[in-house]
Parts: sequence; C-alpha cells; structure tokens
Amino acid sequence: MKNITFLVAGLIVWVASPLLVAQATSEDANVVTELIREAVDKLHTDAYRTEAKAVIYHKALQSLSVELGESTKATVRDLSAMSDAEAEAAFHQALQTMAAVPGERLSLRDLAERSLQAYCKQHDPYTRYIRSDDVALVQLMNKATGSGIGMSINEKKESIYCYPMPGSPAEAAGIKNGDKLVSVDGKSLEKKPLEYVASLIRGAPGTEVSIRVEHGFGRVQTVKIKREALTTPTVLVQKKVSGYVLRVRKFSNELLVEIREAMKSITPGSTLTLDLRGCPGGDLDAAIKFAGMFLDAGEPIVTVRMRGRSDEINTASKPREINSAAIILLQDEGTASAAEMVIAALVNSPTTHAASQGGKTYGKGVMQTRIELKGGGVIMLTSGELIAPQGRTWDGIGLVSSLENLGQIFAR
Repeated sequence: MKNITFLVAGLIVWVASPLLVAQATSEDANVVTELIREAVDKLHTDAYRTEAKAVIYHKALQSLSVELGESTKATVRDLSAMSDAEAEAAFHQALQTMAAVPGERLSLRDLAERSLQAYCKQHDPYTRYIRSDDVALVQLMNKATGSGIGMSINEKKESIYCYPMPGSPAEAAGIKNGDKLVSVDGKSLEKKPLEYVASLIRGAPGTEVSIRVEHGFGRVQTVKIKREALTTPTVLVQKKVSGYVLRVRKFSNELLVEIREAMKSITPGSTLTLDLRGCPGGDLDAAIKFAGMFLDAGEPIVTVRMRGRSDEINTASKPREINSAAIILLQDEGTASAAEMVIAALVNSPTTHAASQGGKTYGKGVMQTRIELKGGGVIMLTSGELIAPQGRTWDGIGLVSSLENLGQIFAR
C-alpha cells in the first residue's frame, strides 16, 4: 500500500502505510528502551541505597500503575524475581500494552518518563527524575532570563517552600521564610521540578512575576514582584551592640572570598552571630572550608559516606582564621544541608564556644549528584550521606537548638 495524501478543508492529511506505522512504532520503542536502560543503570550503580535492576523495573511499573489508576493494574506483573533482562523485556511489554489502550493520551515515552518519575519519588525524599521536555524548557527559559527576585526554594513532602534573601525584592514584597509556593504567574507547580519552578521565577530585569504563596498562618496571598539584576553578596555583615552579625545566603566559593574581606572590619575577639536562617546549603566543599575558618586544624567537620567507598573524614586543614569570644548560630526550618553541617561542626568544637538558637532545621543530610542522560532527562540522585562529628546524621530529623537542649543539637 502506498502513502496517500488527502486535502480536506485546507488541511493536509497524510495517511501512512501499515509498514511505516510499524517502523515508526518500532523506532519509538527502541528510543524508549535506551532511555529507560540508561536511567536504570545509573540508579543501580550510583545511588547511595541501591536496588537490583529487576526491582527497579518492578517498582517503576508498580508506581506508574498506582498513578494511572485501576485500568492499568492488569498489565502489572511481579518483575522483581526475574532476571534483569527478563524484567526489562516485561517492563517494556507492559508499557506498550498501556500505550495501546484505546483512548490512551500518553505516548510510550510519556509512560516511560512518568514511570521513572514515580520510581524516583518513592525511592527517597530527594531523588528526582526530570522529564526531557522539562529539561529542554528550562534550558530555553534560562537562555532568555538572567535576573530574579532574590529567593531560594526548597521542596519538602511534595510542596515547595520560599526562603527570601535579606534585602531582596521577595522579602520587600512580604514573602516570609517557610511560605508555601502555590503558583507562579498562574501556572500550577504540581509535579514540576525545582529547576523548572526557579526558571519560571526568573526573567528579564524590570519585568513582573506573580507569586502566590500560603503563609504559615494559613492566609493565601498573591504578590507581584519586579525582577531585578541582583548583585547581592553571599554574606551580609551588620555591626550591633552585642557584636557582629554575618548573614549567609548560600555556600559558594565567592562566600569564602567575601567572608575574608568582611573579617577585616571585625574586631578580633568580638561576639559573632552567624545567621543561617533560610540558608538552603550550597557547595559542600565551600561549606567545609567555611567551617574550617572557625576551627583549629584537625578538628572534625563532617564525614561523607558513599556506597562501596571508605568513609571520607573531613577536618579543618589550616589554623583557625576567625577568632571570636563566642558564636551564636541562628537557624530555622529553612536551614538545610551544608548549613546544617556547619552548625553541627561548630557546636561540636570544644574551642569555638558556639551555640545554636532557633527552630528545628530542615533535616537534609545527604549529597546529591545531577546526572544528565543521553535520552534528554536528568536524574537528581542521592549519592551519599553526611555524618556529623557527633556520629549521627541529621537527615530526616533536623537539628534542634543547642541552647534549649543542654548543649546538644540532636533531640533527646
């Protein structure tokens, strides 16, 4: 049968022969097979808590079935007891069966990527799969944008929370630490990755973005904020009667340069307050070096634990750079990751005279690795665990105020 072209009401309708339809379907299946295989390989070899490939295929299919509802349950088999090759074949057969259901609006690739999203979502609180179309859209948006509103965002229990930086347009608009982000410019954020949401918030300088948030006391509010080309430093220094306050926005190599410059104006032996409220963390190596500036050489900072490797024990590598009479560390529910690590290291030190104050921290004590797949998607993978000098991880539990817990940062 030859291909036939019809002209109907000004529209060109192309009808392919069965041979070409079968060929296209086969090509789509091959692309999806390679996409899934690459992702499963990475999840199996690089994840901190790994699972057999057959188990990954089984859980991905099972999680997808739960999301899609009752109509797909007939296609789900127990793949976990199969060999890896058998599980892979059965997984793809199940996807093709789902895609062939009359009225099914999801393509084979859609089903495959949704299965990866569903698997990663249940694997641990932080592992995420970002769909290829979202990755491409973020890349496109980032080319055309370059400024924002001075606000970091964090995800917890499938919701996104706001942490405006001091002196930022977001803070001036009334957004508070821990406000729940509901929508951006009217767009739903359901099942959208943080990278996508951050790209929605950014835009050309002088343009407005509409942010809808739910405050901690329950009120929902929409605010319009003008984007600015922000040049806010990573650390802000304020002199107060009780000493100096250093507010850290994010850990980066720039922070190390800025903190050393800031310390030139601070009297040695002064009382310091390190304000880490709303600090989402940042670069782990930069945070380790930052903590080392307050410690004596050899004092422990953090232990990095990864699967199949010996523990990496990080200590202060140089003599103490910053001397103070005492250090107060301010924290809240937005204090996360590397910022929590700094608190644990400084409070543990017998020579730093540091104490923490404020609400329980976020509770993220893991390392994440961004893996870009050839198939276009991205896996944000939990690849390691952070252990405090006290011998425990704070992941999932957070750190409490040492001033209110007899000098201890772990709840009794």
